[in-house]
Amino acid sequence: MRIEDRRSLLTTCVSLANLQHAVLESRFMGIFQVPAHLTGPTGRSQEVELLVDTGATFLVVPRSLADRLELRPSRTCDIQTAGGREESWPLAEVHLRLNGDEVTTRCLIAPEGPALLGAVALESLLLAVDPIAKRLVPVKGFVG
Repeated sequence: MRIEDRRSLLTTCVSLANLQHAVLESRFMGIFQVPAHLTGPTGRSQEVELLVDTGATFLVVPRSLADRLELRPSRTCDIQTAGGREESWPLAEVHLRLNGDEVTTRCLIAPEGPALLGAVALESLLLAVDPIAKRLVPVKGFVG
């Protein structure tokens, strides 16, 4: 192989490695957790770390946490997972306290996995996501 071809191949490999790193970094730069307090309908409560996920519609808790909080599903909800699977999960209500504000919000009960803070709960608390600083920021409500 000629020297020029080797240099070209090396440059291509370095460029691909940099691109892969940039894609991974951009995908995970906005991921962060926030401390919250959840309370079920019987008064059972727990401090939790919620993974902020604006791609999730509702707050999501794993079945084990839902059982500890004694959540009572009112119905099931057809969902699509981030991996593209179509499933049906129980839907309940839970009381959420976050950053000094409180709201009762809908909550999907997942078979397992992390607790997620979804878009509906964020909007109910008038919060938005700053993915660079990895924090929640207050926003004004919108009527129109």
